[in-house]
This record gives sequence, structure tokens and C-alpha cells, in this order.
Amino acid sequence: MGSFLEMRKIIKLFNNNMVLNNIDFCADKGKVNALVGENGAGKSTLMKILAGLYPPDSGEIFIDGKKVSINNPKQAQELGIAMIYQEMRLFPDLNIAENIFIRREPMKNSKLVRRIDWDVMYKKTQKYLDYFDLKINPHTQVNTLSIAQQKFVEIIRALSRNANIIIMDEPTSALTEKEIDVLFKVINNTKKLGVTIIYISHRLEEIKKIADRVTVIRDGKLIESCSIDEVDINQIVKAMVGKELEDRYPKLKVKIGREIFRVQSLGFGGRLTDINFTARKGEILGITGLSGSGRRTLARVLFGINGPYEGQIYLNGRVFRYMTPYIAKMNGLCYVTGIGTDEGLIPDVTVAENITITNLKRVSRMGFIDRNTEYDSSKDLIERLEIGESEREIIDNLSGGKQKKVIFAKWLFTNAKVLIIDEPTAGIDIGSKVDIYNIINELVLSGACVIMISSDLPEVIGMCDRIIVMFNGEIRKIFNREEASQEKILYFASGGKDTME
Repeated sequence: MGSFLEMRKIIKLFNNNMVLNNIDFCADKGKVNALVGENGAGKSTLMKILAGLYPPDSGEIFIDGKKVSINNPKQAQELGIAMIYQEMRLFPDLNIAENIFIRREPMKNSKLVRRIDWDVMYKKTQKYLDYFDLKINPHTQVNTLSIAQQKFVEIIRALSRNANIIIMDEPTSALTEKEIDVLFKVINNTKKLGVTIIYISHRLEEIKKIADRVTVIRDGKLIESCSIDEVDINQIVKAMVGKELEDRYPKLKVKIGREIFRVQSLGFGGRLTDINFTARKGEILGITGLSGSGRRTLARVLFGINGPYEGQIYLNGRVFRYMTPYIAKMNGLCYVTGIGTDEGLIPDVTVAENITITNLKRVSRMGFIDRNTEYDSSKDLIERLEIGESEREIIDNLSGGKQKKVIFAKWLFTNAKVLIIDEPTAGIDIGSKVDIYNIINELVLSGACVIMISSDLPEVIGMCDRIIVMFNGEIRKIFNREEASQEKILYFASGGKDTME
């Protein structure tokens, strides 16, 4: 292979189930090496072997031509391997410099005592921030940073430990378009330092933009590995899924009905100002914007998590000047939460219990839950949404895509008529995304209204009938689907104003 990193004939079994089957993976020095595949394909397992979290059952690893042994994360770190996970691994109450140098602080040696050399630590941190052109003070506490800025801190921490291989797992899953652009600049500057980057993502548009090479894994086997210039997105999708996907955004023509939801003159604590919009039966209404635009705050106010608010919310013609999650749920409004699934599910319990939690009355008799009714009710939804698991399976054992489907199932169980869906497909694979879009199609076909909050602009344009663009807590523009483009949306999302106003 002749690459800086070579993983040869890697085999990994879990309970006699072959998860990785003779995988050959290589990554070049100073390049972005994309690793793609469906959920469960084996990407994360392969990278966890490289990071020392799992031992391979057989196979060899070479770095810069030398065979290495990686039995634990400490050995991986000593070999210059760092992994940046989808979820943050920082100390929120410490500042940037403290997070970067934790347990490796530069010390002052005096005759009596060893002390931390704070001046050196902050100067070194500032040097890294300057190199990446990040206008952030090294004294800033991490919990005040945006998600994108926290990612940058993790990259700097890895580099400060002399990492020459950095694994990034879904680095943009919680970022806006503007933040992704800044991250890509940081990644390009990291490449210039000669660092090998392994980039795991389901967002194929960004892989075409940032990667030099792409490797596709399917069902634990290597399917394709080539320069990014040699393939287009459709070829990558086919290699990942094993078949052509006819339409990545299967938008249906659904007859739009009467208005069932209205927001009028809504304001909240200086964070939302004069929000006005309507949503109709059978409509998919998109809400997008950059980080800090207020789109997620708006969802939380509408569902009654944040409040009190100024203005009115109308549901089926009935006015609400005060909202709680209970009132929302009782009136057919639900909120399908979260970038990840941790907000929307109860860990360590069954799929059935997670589905029926939103409407226990339907599965109870004389104040007690009837398990048979619960299992029968959830079984129907499991089949309808093609979740493909037993109703008795523990939720933690499901893939991210299947967990997302369970979140939909639990709200379908309430017969909700207005569904606010936050980042419906973040961090899940192409095949599961299409399944989620078809569930949304099924919802609007049944007469529900879907309000989709998403930072994925191709998704918003591909699936929504109208698109609300937010900036700084205000609605800047509402597009009809046929008028919208990524460039137009980004213009208004960045603070642009309509020249017609």
C-alpha cells in the first residue's frame, strides 16, 4: 500500500458474529481520508481498534512502515493517534488552555515546589488559536463556547499531544453551514502540518468537499477505496447501500389542507422577536438558520419547555397564551427532539416501553400497565416503521437510525397532529435517512403537519413545502420550495435583508 497508516487483514468478532472481515484500510499523510458506510457497517469498530479500545482478533497495523502493537488507548496515544468523538470529551467548567493541557501542564521548577507555569500554557494555547485564525481567548470557559468551537479545542488538544493521526467521528453533525466552513479551514490547516486525518461522516456532500480519499465499508467488508476525484456521490451511495437509491429526498405531492397551527407576534426573553407563521394540514414546513438564530429556542417555546412567552399560539383555531409540554401533548402537538437520541429515549428499557411512554392510558387497565397490550401496540408501529427489532429488545442495543425511528414511533402512538421535528436525520446513514423521510411522508399523508428544524440545507430544500429562515431570533425570509436555493437561504441566514422590503 505504501501509505502512512496501513491496517491489513483486520478481523473482529463479537459473540462469533464477524463484524470486520479481512479489512484492508490505508490513510495517507497530510490528507483527509474519508471512511463511509451504513450504520453497523463496521466503521466505528475499525477506528476503535486503531484507537486501542478494541483488540483485533487478527491482522496487522503499520504506521510509517513500522509494525505496531496497539492494546489500549494509552499505547495508541503514545503512537500519535487521537480520536475526536461525536459527543464532546471536554471538561465544561475548565477554560480552553486548561482543557488542552490537562494532566500535561507545563511546570515551573523552583527549589521548594513545582508549580504550573500558567504564562507558558496560555502562550502555547494562543499560538494554536492564532495558527487556526480562531478569535477566541484561551481563558474562555469551555461551556460558553459553541459546539463548533469546542470541536476546535479538541483538535488543538490532539495536536498539542503530537498526534499525527486524528480520527474525526461525525465532526459536523451539530454544526451549521457557517461553522462547517470554519471547521474545514481548521482541517486544511491541520493537513498542512502533515497530520493524517480519518474523517467519518454520513454527509456525502461535505466528503466530496473536504476529503482527498474515500473508503467504503459495507457489512464488515471493504467495498471500495479510491481518490475522491474518481467517484461521484451516487457511486458512493451505491457502494454503501449495495444498490441505487432512486431518490435521496423522496418528497411526495400531498394536498395541502386547512391551517391547523398559527404563531402570532411571539416573543421570548429577548431571544425571539415578533415570530409570525402558519402551518397547514399535510404540509412540511422547514425552519433553518445558523447557530444562535433561535430555531431550537423557538421549538422549545412552542412545545412549552421554555416560557412564558409573549403573543399567541393557535392550535386548531384554539388560542394558547400559556403552554406546557402536557398541554401541547393533550392538544396534538409534539416535539421530536434532539441532534442525538439521548434526549428522546429512556435508556436500559425495552423498545415497547419507550414507544408507549407518551400515552400510557392506551395500554393501562384499572391504573396498571397491561404488558400484552403494550407489546401488541408497539409491535404494530415497529412493523409500520420497519424498525426490524423485537418490542422486547433493550433500546441501547439498537443502531442510531433505529433509535431515531423509535422516537417517531412514540409520538405516532399519541396520534399527534402537529409534529415539531428537530434535526430528523443528524448522524444517521443514507438508507436510514430515506426511511425517516418516508415516515414524514406517511405523517403528512395522514393529515398531520410537520415542522422540520434542520441545519442540513439539501434536506430542507429536498423535503419541505415552505422554508422559514431565521437570524438572531427573528424570521428573515419565508421561501416556497421552488424559490429556495442554498445560496439564497445562507444570504438571509447570515443577516441579509429582502431588497423588496
